[in-house]
Amino acid sequence: MASEICKTISVTRLEKHKNLFLNYRNLHHFPLELLKDEGLQHLERLYMKRNSLTTLPENLAQKLPNLVELYLHSNNIVVVPEAIGSLVKLQCLDLSDNALEIVCPEIGGLRALRHLRLANNQLQFLPPDFGSETLSTFLTHEDDMATSVPLHVV
Repeated sequence: MASEICKTISVTRLEKHKNLFLNYRNLHHFPLELLKDEGLQHLERLYMKRNSLTTLPENLAQKLPNLVELYLHSNNIVVVPEAIGSLVKLQCLDLSDNALEIVCPEIGGLRALRHLRLANNQLQFLPPDFGSETLSTFLTHEDDMATSVPLHVV
């Protein structure tokens, strides 16, 4: 399986594909091949749904700076690194069905972000400055929030 993933990533790098599908691969760690050398500077969409990821690399934004869509649905992610706030082109971020308890405020600073999915996590609250009017128009949190969610977000 590991060699198949490396091959898929290598082909994506060589042929400068804009989309990379790594769904259903039983990944426990973010593939280092994605972050090797200059990373995948041309990659715009990364699909890593239904794996077993628990963390994201701190240098994600540095190695994948042109991400527009990042799908991490149905993993075991507990924490999203602050560096995610450096993905300035990110428009869609799906973190639903993970193990998030908090959301880093840096996500609130993503000006291009239009779709944020946080359903089915263990979120207790959102940062107070997270619920700007822009964010509240696309924030999808459904029923996993506790009573401490700022009213202007709900």
